[in-house]
Formats: sequence, C-alpha cells, structure tokens
Amino acid sequence: MVDRKLKSVWVYHVDAGSCNGCDIEVLDTLTPYYDLERLGVKVVPNPRHADVLFITGPLTRQTRLSIKKTYEAMPPKPRIVVAIGTCACSGGIFYNSYALYNVSPQRGSDRLRTGGPEIVVPIDLYIPGCPPSPEEILYGVSQLLGIKEKKMKGEYWIALPPGEESKVENEVKFKIPDRPIPLRYWLTLREELRRVVGYYDRDVVLNDFIDLVGKAFKEVPKNTKEELHNLITGYLVEEKDSRIKVAMLFLENEFWRLYTEYQEWGEALKKKYPVTWGV
Repeated sequence: MVDRKLKSVWVYHVDAGSCNGCDIEVLDTLTPYYDLERLGVKVVPNPRHADVLFITGPLTRQTRLSIKKTYEAMPPKPRIVVAIGTCACSGGIFYNSYALYNVSPQRGSDRLRTGGPEIVVPIDLYIPGCPPSPEEILYGVSQLLGIKEKKMKGEYWIALPPGEESKVENEVKFKIPDRPIPLRYWLTLREELRRVVGYYDRDVVLNDFIDLVGKAFKEVPKNTKEELHNLITGYLVEEKDSRIKVAMLFLENEFWRLYTEYQEWGEALKKKYPVTWGV
C-alpha cells in the first residue's frame, strides 16, 4: 500500500473486460448520493494525471497491453492500483476462459484461480464482489486514504510435513482431507464438473461419485473399472434428475482419463528422478 496518508487522490478508471456491472457501481459512488469526491477523490480523463488506477473486469487478451501502458503512463509515485470486483481480483467466473490473458499452461484445473490484472501490474488494494456495492467501494477507498483501518489482517502460517511437531506459534500440521481419491483428482474433477452441472449441485454429485469410487476400490480392487461402472449404473437407475445422470457419466469418464494421465506422469517422474516422495 502506501506509507503516508493521502489527502487528495486523482483516479483514472479503466475497464479490462468486465460486464460493466462493477463500472456502474463505480459511477454510482460518484453520484451526489454517495459523493466520493467529499473524500478528496477526483476522476481524471488522463492516466498521466492519476495517483490511483481503478481496474474492473478480468484481464483479456485485447486489453493486456492497454492496461500495462496505462500503468506505465501514471506518475511514478504513488502509482496505486485498486482491483474492483471479483473478476479483477481473480478472474471471477471467467478465470478459465480462452478470452483471458493467462500465462498458466493449465488454466483453472488443478491450480489456483488466475485471470485478473495482477498478471501484468501489481495490485495494492482488492475490493471483491460481483459486483461490489458502492458502500464496499467507499470502504476500500477509505482504507486507501487512511480514514478507516482494516478489520482483517493477514496471517502467515507454515504447513509442516507429516510427522513433524510445531516449534513456533505459526507452524501447523498439514492435513489433507481423507478421501478415496487423491486431492489432485478431486480438485480437477470439481472444477470440470462446474461446466456440466453448475456450482450449486456439483459438490453433492462429486461426493456421491467419490463414495462410489471408494466402494469400488475396496470391494473389487483387481477389476475396479468394471465394478465402478456397475455401481454408477445402479445409481443412475435410482436417480430421476437427468442433469445428475449426465454429470455422473461425465465424472466416470473424466476420472479414468485423469487416472491414466497421472499414472503416466508418475512413471515418467520415477524414471527421471530416483526420489519421488511426496510427488
């Protein structure tokens, strides 16, 4: 952030590719009802005059260079960047879109969500929300100006390897939830399932599928694929929702694809590296 308290801030607003929902809320803060200018904030038409850059929307391929040039055109100090809205904070629901500029070779699947402007410019303040309300934007700007203090403060924790005991206060034992499938499988299936059944039902469907996988590996370890298919067939007979049926069949195909893919990666790692503990 900034070391000194800012009294008067000139702001330049740029849209990186949003749906205009956050832009409308930003404009709402400038109306006489919320009156952002009473805090000393003024919107300017040129980034060369701006102290702060407001960015809304995810970082698209078309706006990547424009965002970078806008940031470089600002005066060197204080040159503060505020990401407004979930899309600007993390890419939002578009984080895995082909239209976004994302340097990650594995978009979304098995990785943390990226897709915001932090890929090309440093972000000093995040104001999440879809879209954030004018009150939330005002609160974020108040923190920027030093009028309000943060209610939440960052904490730093160290995850210890299995078997080690904590020696200092911020060290905690790392524990992966107990599931029949590896965590990497679960994360990838969960993200891919969003495309099929949406956010609301995906966890319920995935938990049912994981239970069937655990049952198949436990009862018939030598012919798990056929046993899992039989269990899923029985599940589909009792299920009446067609969306759940499609999602369950999708999970079955995707699970065995990941199983084969990760097995091949594991064998390749064993050949390349003699020690593969924890891989």
